[in-house]
Amino acid sequence: MSYLNFAVEVAALPNDLYRIRIQSPVGEASTDAASPFTQQEILNYLAIFGGETQVSRDEALRTAREFGNRLFDFLLRGSPEISNAYFASLREASAAANSDGLRIRLTVERAGALSQLPWEYLRDPSNDFLALSRRTPVVRYTQQLDVRPPAAITFPLRVLVMISAPQGLPELDVEGEWQRLQEATASLQSRGLITLERLDTATLIALQHRLRTEEYHIFHYIGHSDYDPKTQQGLIVFEDERDNTRPQLITASELSRELAEESTVRLVVLNSCQSARRPDADMFAGISSAIVTRGIPAVVAMQFAISDGAAKAFADEFYRALAEMLPLDAALSEARRAIANRIRNNEWATPVLYLRAESGVLFRVANAANSEPIAPPIPPVELGLHRHLSTGQLILIGTLAVLILGALVFGTAHFIFPPLPSPTPIPVQLADLAVGRTRFSPPNPAPGEIVIVSITISNVGQADSGAFDWAWDASLSSPVMLNSQIGHVENIPAGASKNISFPFTYGWWQTFSSLLNVDVKTQVDESDEFNNRGPADLVMSAQQPFDINFSLVPPNIPTEPPMPIGANSFMPWNLAFAVDSTTQPDCNDTPFELVERGIPIALTISGDNPACANLPMSIRVLRGPVSNAEIEILPITAGTAALTYYADLAGTQPIFQLSPRAVEADVSVKLSATDDTPRAIRRIDVSVPGQIIQLTQLVLSPAP
Repeated sequence: MSYLNFAVEVAALPNDLYRIRIQSPVGEASTDAASPFTQQEILNYLAIFGGETQVSRDEALRTAREFGNRLFDFLLRGSPEISNAYFASLREASAAANSDGLRIRLTVERAGALSQLPWEYLRDPSNDFLALSRRTPVVRYTQQLDVRPPAAITFPLRVLVMISAPQGLPELDVEGEWQRLQEATASLQSRGLITLERLDTATLIALQHRLRTEEYHIFHYIGHSDYDPKTQQGLIVFEDERDNTRPQLITASELSRELAEESTVRLVVLNSCQSARRPDADMFAGISSAIVTRGIPAVVAMQFAISDGAAKAFADEFYRALAEMLPLDAALSEARRAIANRIRNNEWATPVLYLRAESGVLFRVANAANSEPIAPPIPPVELGLHRHLSTGQLILIGTLAVLILGALVFGTAHFIFPPLPSPTPIPVQLADLAVGRTRFSPPNPAPGEIVIVSITISNVGQADSGAFDWAWDASLSSPVMLNSQIGHVENIPAGASKNISFPFTYGWWQTFSSLLNVDVKTQVDESDEFNNRGPADLVMSAQQPFDINFSLVPPNIPTEPPMPIGANSFMPWNLAFAVDSTTQPDCNDTPFELVERGIPIALTISGDNPACANLPMSIRVLRGPVSNAEIEILPITAGTAALTYYADLAGTQPIFQLSPRAVEADVSVKLSATDDTPRAIRRIDVSVPGQIIQLTQLVLSPAP
């Protein structure tokens, strides 16, 4: 099966607005729209869908339809351009000879309060819920460089099931869940399509040992998971290695690190009720997101608690469809309909698919001759003798006949043709790419400082590698995607090494986890693929300021003025630039550009609309507060500059205002608070009435 993609991205803007961008088979479009729900409505919907508020089945179904219709109006009818593109894409997908439908690919990591919505309820009022149809699967999509290609497998699909049941937590019926999983897949197991292996020792070290010694295609977890708002990390509950009755909280990054070491794993299924809930504070710390950013192509997680009957219906149809080699998104649509048809409630929307690969094809048959499922035994051929002889007598006669005939033939052949010596097998010599040490220079840079990343790739095998591609992901632990670098190597001889290096710039005070993956397209036949991935952490200096002079734009692009700047261009550095359109709402979407004014490069408001160009410039700090902000501007003419700090992004809580300051034409001036008063600044507005602001430098100080 093959789908056309209808990609939708939702990003939060100030003033409770959201930018909706679509990329479709018929073109691109975007619009800004207000939130379709109040915060209280979101809480009410989540309480009903999560079972916290008890309502009748009819009321729950009505609520789901209402919610889905409102989502559809917000997402796909926000503007005539988006609506026309959606319906035209549906027609194109229906007419295309090589298309099985239109995949709705949602990216909502930056959607703020809306990121937690159960988007799987998206519903066309004139039709039905999109996710229930195999023609319109709904998936959550994360764009990354490093994606594992479809795994070449021979049947059966191997599923490792980890069961975690420590004491001191709400009791789970893990034995019942295991039994239901066995029952749901019993027919598949009997036909050799799938096999389940249970791992009762729910510790990281046990998982490490099992993944290293066996080959698995799917990891299925049964247990608890949660989110820690203090550390802003997704957590999954394992068992303590020293006492398995005690819980051990494992971070999302720890779990994903171990799963990423097993090169054949293509899917993770998390049967834990909080595994897909993504917090507004740091959505990339969610468990599902952490796993897909490690290269696993797909995660299926449960955004609400799921009943026993729904879980069984889901597992039965989901694994059946996967064994039939359906794409993952199509298999999930089949599983959703199985829940809807058997259980007849809203639980079909509980599973969430996080897809990182371009398609839902996770597996491919390695060799048609050797990949067929195990067939049932062929019944014995009926012979006329069976009327007179027992089965045991028939077997005895057949065995004696085979032995006698074999002895006669072998003896004659041995006499005429003496046996040839067995050939000595020639060992196959293969390459083995290994990621060595990753070095950063300087080792603890300041935000905004150029870092040289140096990585060693070695071929520790016995044959030349030949050509291969590599990819470096800079942001496994960042709340914003920072995919940085891809490259190509023509060859590394056996026993040799190659160093690659490139510059990069990070934009915040935190520890960034990066990952190099070599041979990302599996171009090299290797003796060991477990050493193709090399993680490395970079700890940013917590004391040094974040200095931006606009010679670079995120993630690491040299500035070439004149250069237009999009509204989200600086989001990887946790910043947003806008005009203060309080007095002129029509100027909300005014674009920016980088221009060269002698030596300094200046960020300025586009002058295409003079009425908007002279408005104050607003700098929003998205990730968290800073303690001080120094800005440098280059006035065009003489005038008076004003500077205001706010404690909120909307600009309703002023916490500092600089006295008006005279400025001269073409003379740089720095503006900031000069006292030592501790502040928590989220927004900085600067203006020089009557002229366009030219911002040449921005220096942010870390919060205490």
